[in-house]
Amino acid sequence: MNVNKKDKENIIKPTEKSFERRKSDRRKVDRRKNKDLWARLFIVINFFAWGVLFISMLVFNKAQPEFETFFDKFYGLHLRTTWDMRVVHYLAYTIIFGLIVSVFGLGLSRFRGRRRTDHKKPLIVLGLLYLLLYFVYIIFL
Repeated sequence: MNVNKKDKENIIKPTEKSFERRKSDRRKVDRRKNKDLWARLFIVINFFAWGVLFISMLVFNKAQPEFETFFDKFYGLHLRTTWDMRVVHYLAYTIIFGLIVSVFGLGLSRFRGRRRTDHKKPLIVLGLLYLLLYFVYIIFL
């Protein structure tokens, strides 16, 4: 096999462009065979944060004034027409707890989550939602 000197140099020493191309190809390839501990932890934190939001909605429903219906008027039932402040404080605690869970998840993603499939966006949305709910709580109560 006849290989001239110019071809041999190209084979042994790759150019910078080919090296950069191979380097960028390695970044695009997801070499994980299954989800690692961190990816699973992101999924668990997401579900937990959504669960805290659901609990916050239930607490909100319990704290708000009771809605008067036709049957309440007909039977002369007395309903609570003000917010239950004890339960409203529990609402604030669940909102703060949800914010802490979201910030914890975002902190983990800052140090570990580098791939697009690491479930960071729902935590960002939930964190912003919890901040909004907390500001509404501060402003109106």
